[in-house]
Amino acid sequence: MTDKIIKQHSQTIQKSIPKAINTPRGFSISPIWTIPMIAALIGGWLVFKSAVVENVFVDVSFKSASGIEAGKTPVKLRNVKVGEVTEVRFTEDLSEVEIEMELTGVSLERLTNTTRFWVIRPRIGIEGVSGLDTLLSGAFIEIDPGEGGTAQTIFKGLKEPQIYQLGNPGTSYLLNSDKLGSISRGSSIKHRGITVGSVTKYKLTDDHSHVQIEIFIESPHDQYVTRHTRFWNVSGINIALNAKGFDFDMESISSLVAGGIAFTNEYAPENLIAAEKNNLFTLHNTEAPEIEETAVFSVPMKLYFDNGVSGLSIHAPVEYKGIRIGTVKKVGVEINTDTDEMITFAMINVEPDRLPTNELHTNLSAKKRTQLVYRFFEHMVKVGGRGQLKSNILTGQSLIVFDNFSDAKKEPIRYVDDLAIIPTVPETVTGIIKQINELLVRIKSVPIENISKNLNEATENMNDLIKSLNVEEGGVTGVQLNETMNELSKAARSIRIVSEYLERHPEALIKGKKPE
Repeated sequence: MTDKIIKQHSQTIQKSIPKAINTPRGFSISPIWTIPMIAALIGGWLVFKSAVVENVFVDVSFKSASGIEAGKTPVKLRNVKVGEVTEVRFTEDLSEVEIEMELTGVSLERLTNTTRFWVIRPRIGIEGVSGLDTLLSGAFIEIDPGEGGTAQTIFKGLKEPQIYQLGNPGTSYLLNSDKLGSISRGSSIKHRGITVGSVTKYKLTDDHSHVQIEIFIESPHDQYVTRHTRFWNVSGINIALNAKGFDFDMESISSLVAGGIAFTNEYAPENLIAAEKNNLFTLHNTEAPEIEETAVFSVPMKLYFDNGVSGLSIHAPVEYKGIRIGTVKKVGVEINTDTDEMITFAMINVEPDRLPTNELHTNLSAKKRTQLVYRFFEHMVKVGGRGQLKSNILTGQSLIVFDNFSDAKKEPIRYVDDLAIIPTVPETVTGIIKQINELLVRIKSVPIENISKNLNEATENMNDLIKSLNVEEGGVTGVQLNETMNELSKAARSIRIVSEYLERHPEALIKGKKPE
């Protein structure tokens, strides 16, 4: 009985206990694994990307590897890092340094024979200061991909940084000059006094007969350069001593120091199309064309001077009533066969286009135009026209002038081997006195007192400046400059010490300097 009661009680208790419902559980991940999984996905993507995208390796040779270090020196394009130097080694003949670079930002298709490499480091020259930002960051290699060309991976680095790169709108031109003068890389190209470009490089021509200068003119100014544009050298100070007196010309102080070139279309025909890239021009010495440049046709003549040709030189002007009509081509001496005496002469070329007559049409033959020119001078001589040597008492230079002398002895033009011999008259005392009077008037008009006063003030200011710069005499400016240089030296020394310490202990950037 008792056992039955216990059994029933046990059954009642089991029924009162709730039964657990078994439901199948889904797959779940703990949030703690989220970050490692994301890191694994990123790492896998980087591995996949590095396996699919192959970096480009190139070799560039330089004369020196100053400031270049493997694993440190970057390769940049427009100040954006696109690679890094991986190895620095010598070439087989030890004449150059070969630098291997790994490029990650430039595709292989952009590396052609037009691609250029150069080193950017601090440089100080007449054309200016550049690369100062590399004083702390160190030197880097600049790449200019170029345009077109054939693919290659071995290059020769340039000695100097290039001024203009791919993407700079503008056009390059070539200038031929007899000599370089004070022109250098970076010298400015000016148009109407405004800088519109610069000199990029220069070299001797293959036959060493000229200097070839490459220039770059920025857009939109390059569209005003035509095939007839005139370029001239504006470097330094142009002082000319000639039969007219002194000529003084200077473009600007910057051109005086660093050299410069200017161009104009004033002497070019109108409505011309722009010149093509690398079009070759001549670099002239003056803005205005010389008479020899513009002369298309000229007529030779000869003049004898009994009193000599003192001060007369080749290229001296020949004038008619103050207007230049020709140029002296030769000055010499020969024996007069009639008297066996030495006599001086001058050969001149007269330009028909400059004569005051409308009969000398350009569509006539050269022979006919020459005859008409001689006929013009025959009439001029018939009414008293003569050639005369006129000297400038200030410069000592002479020129030939044609003028009317009513009291001159009648003498016709002679012809020797079809060459016209023009009669001459000696320079008169009246002409010399007239020059002296003109010179005295000019001297009298010069404000000598004001000039003397300004010179004295300029000298005093210069003395004050020199004293202020003299440290030994306690000049304030000199002392301050000296102190500034000392502070800069100390700052540079401190930066170098910190840089060397960080190179040995890079962990100091995070942990700080260890106590000694």
